[in-house]
Amino acid sequence: MKRILGFGLLAMSLMAYATSANAQWYVSGNVGVTTLKDADFTDNFTVAGVGVTAKGEVEFDNGYGLSGAIGHTWGPFRLEGELSYRKNDLDKITIDSIGAAGLLVTNVGTFDLDGDTSSFGFMANGYYDFNPGGNWVPFVMAGLGGARLNLDVTSIGGAATTYDESDTVFAYQIGAGLGNEIQPGVIATLSYRFFGTTDPTFDDGVDKIDSEYQSHNIWAGINVQF
Repeated sequence: MKRILGFGLLAMSLMAYATSANAQWYVSGNVGVTTLKDADFTDNFTVAGVGVTAKGEVEFDNGYGLSGAIGHTWGPFRLEGELSYRKNDLDKITIDSIGAAGLLVTNVGTFDLDGDTSSFGFMANGYYDFNPGGNWVPFVMAGLGGARLNLDVTSIGGAATTYDESDTVFAYQIGAGLGNEIQPGVIATLSYRFFGTTDPTFDDGVDKIDSEYQSHNIWAGINVQF
């Protein structure tokens, strides 16, 4: 959390510098498709006083994402603060092994998995525009910040469960895209972003799950300068 606050203070300092350099404000919004990479997991829980460890992989359906940001431009550079939300339904769980009391069972099987996972991101992003002021503006970007991840599992293999836990982790993203000025001060954009986090841990005090979060995102957006 201290690192996340540090990145926030850095972003505020840079935005203050941008203001002093007669930079231009803008607001932007994006919406698009989010594809989560399959996530390895380790699940530790207790059954009748015996510790059990299950390992495997989770698959996800394609989901959606949206974001909003406010920032400054100065020359080809842009700096912004961004809030984003992504949500993907769970699809399948493959359990590679279950171990307990010195016993290990492998290749357990693949089962339907119901529920969803979501992320709420708060990022400081930097951009470089290759043709600032032109009608067509290619750009690259990168961002650092944090994300609040949530895992909500409602059934495994048809058996109902009520697992719903969250974790706050460090987040990062990189991307590239293309903007087109559709009218003065209004730019339509299409971009790709890779958004990932450090490994989250979901723990309800009984069932502790260590997992992963990495996503591919295609965004369509609008950037309005003022």
